[in-house]
Amino acid sequence: MTKRDLHQAAKKAGLAISWQDAFGKTHRTDPDVLKALLQTCSFGEEKKYPTLVSVKVGESICLPINNKGSESFLLKHEDNTQTEGKISPNKDGVFQLPPCHKPGYHKVEIAGTEVTLAVAPETCAALTFRDEGSRAWGLTVQIPALRQSNDTGIGHLGSVAKLAKIAGQEGADALMMSPLHALCPLRPERCSPYSPSSRRFLNPLLADLRTCFPKQLIHTVYRQHPEWAAQITERTAEKLINWKAAGTLRFQVLRVLYEKHIRPSPPQEMLSFIQQGGNALKNHAIFEALQVSLKTRGPRGDNWRLWEAPFKKPTTPEIVRFAHLHQEEVGFWLFLQWLAAKSLKYAASTAHDAGMSIGLIADIAVGLDPSGAECWAQQDGFLIGASIGAPPDQLAPKGQNWGLTTFSPQALQQTGYEAFIAMLRAGFAAGGGIRFDHVMGLERIWLIPDGGNSNEGTYLTMPQKDLKNLLALESARAGGIVIGEDLGTVPKGFRSRMAEKKIWGMNVMWFTKTASNQFLPPAAWPPTGVAMTTTHDLPTVAGWWLQMDNPAQENSSEEHQEENDRQGERKALWTMLRDNTAENQDLSLPPVNADGAATVVDAAIHAVASTPCPLMLLPMEDLLGLTDQPNVPGDQKLHPNWRNRYPVTVKNLRQNQDISRRFSIMNTTRHKK
Repeated sequence: MTKRDLHQAAKKAGLAISWQDAFGKTHRTDPDVLKALLQTCSFGEEKKYPTLVSVKVGESICLPINNKGSESFLLKHEDNTQTEGKISPNKDGVFQLPPCHKPGYHKVEIAGTEVTLAVAPETCAALTFRDEGSRAWGLTVQIPALRQSNDTGIGHLGSVAKLAKIAGQEGADALMMSPLHALCPLRPERCSPYSPSSRRFLNPLLADLRTCFPKQLIHTVYRQHPEWAAQITERTAEKLINWKAAGTLRFQVLRVLYEKHIRPSPPQEMLSFIQQGGNALKNHAIFEALQVSLKTRGPRGDNWRLWEAPFKKPTTPEIVRFAHLHQEEVGFWLFLQWLAAKSLKYAASTAHDAGMSIGLIADIAVGLDPSGAECWAQQDGFLIGASIGAPPDQLAPKGQNWGLTTFSPQALQQTGYEAFIAMLRAGFAAGGGIRFDHVMGLERIWLIPDGGNSNEGTYLTMPQKDLKNLLALESARAGGIVIGEDLGTVPKGFRSRMAEKKIWGMNVMWFTKTASNQFLPPAAWPPTGVAMTTTHDLPTVAGWWLQMDNPAQENSSEEHQEENDRQGERKALWTMLRDNTAENQDLSLPPVNADGAATVVDAAIHAVASTPCPLMLLPMEDLLGLTDQPNVPGDQKLHPNWRNRYPVTVKNLRQNQDISRRFSIMNTTRHKK
């Protein structure tokens, strides 16, 4: 292949032959990288006609159907009304239908072809507020970190419901949760919620037993298995989550409950759920059952790409035979999805009953584990053979390789965006909205060939018009807001385009600065994003003040210089916070100790609550004044990533004076008119 042919093929596939980094430097993509990615991005024969065409309400509808003569068309709307007529192609051979003013998924019949017409509103759903003139506030929570009695060591959606009730009664409008995505049940210790096996289905370890089983029955089962008693007590009391032990214990409890109380006579509600879930749900359950069956094969058990050929695809006769012979095992995994979905529905209704104007917000991971269930079920739909990540920037000078894969743009277009729509609907099932991780992926995403370094990649262009239209349509249908994680290398003009769609960006205190790198006063924060003190990947306020946010700094020869630098940063932060602090408070620089950190946490919450941003989201870590952040990106040894538990039970939150004071700060500040 000549250089010209290579570049033409790359452009057709949406791969950038050159790109600009965060420092303004232009790079040419290595030819070997382009060749490797072209192999991954190749798709089967394209369909003659598009499966789905998206437009905005009132926008002209262009159908690229290459017929020369006039044609009759029939537009079947979702509400069962119809529009019909006769049109002729323009000079480019494109049929232009009259604009449609009804949002929804409609069907167009023309020239013997049926095309789905997705008509989207101009924007995603709007924010709602409790009171006119007020600004909303809420919390963000790592679900497994929640703590309550006899929870077997992992927080769950029952704890989310309790937290939503308390927060809602305290005045909160939203509760943004860590991802609910299905992970690898065979390996509970692979616990990052951002490396999902599937974004369509849920992590059963987060299910709430009490949405299906009475409390008395659960305790009866516990008593019938005395060997669990010590484990439950030990796991529940642990400071850190022991994912392997706690996950294994919870699955044991779930199996016993299923075998004794569900399998003999499945509830009709569960059977209806399974029927509605269709082949996608059944394939997910079959995959989970296959993993259990193959677990004796070591690492081959949890990676379908290493399975024997007859089991590598969900449509083989061997898979059909396996599902028939293992109906009870498949049934167990179907039950777990029903229980998890039922738990989420209950938590969502609890949030709204508690007065939240927005409700629960689900977090959608940017990609998928290529060895997981969803990629097994839809192998042509994802770019298996490449990883997504981020090019070198200020935060990660060596770039990032997340070890995840993403949608194939060609597959999305050929299948009517079925996988993307299913992912959105799973997220909006939380009721209040979604947080879209690395939202820049709606336009482009950094793609790296398997085995390559994180800086050995290029950008892949995504079908952004359709993706944004479908996002707006699904948001409006669900009545859920959309928050986009827009940190890192952002394309020029991207945030303006987000604002036009009412996709709220993220204003994080650590990054919201002036051109001279000073912390931006609260009044100057852009109102197009949600306001946050920090995120799960960044230091907590107390941890930053006490300089406990760098696990590699211990015994470092540069430790003294780092402390000097941090002291200067502390003064800069306190200058911003002090100018926003009530006049009767002590304005001197707080000491670098626990009391000083608590003072800074309160001041930071007050400052972020003072911003004009329509929604403020406070992480539970800062509400509790904790020093440890949930995750340190790239660190797997020095920090217990995704293992921290909150030191206080949900039930006792109101008994903590610091928490009560911080609730009051947000209420008083956010509800000023």
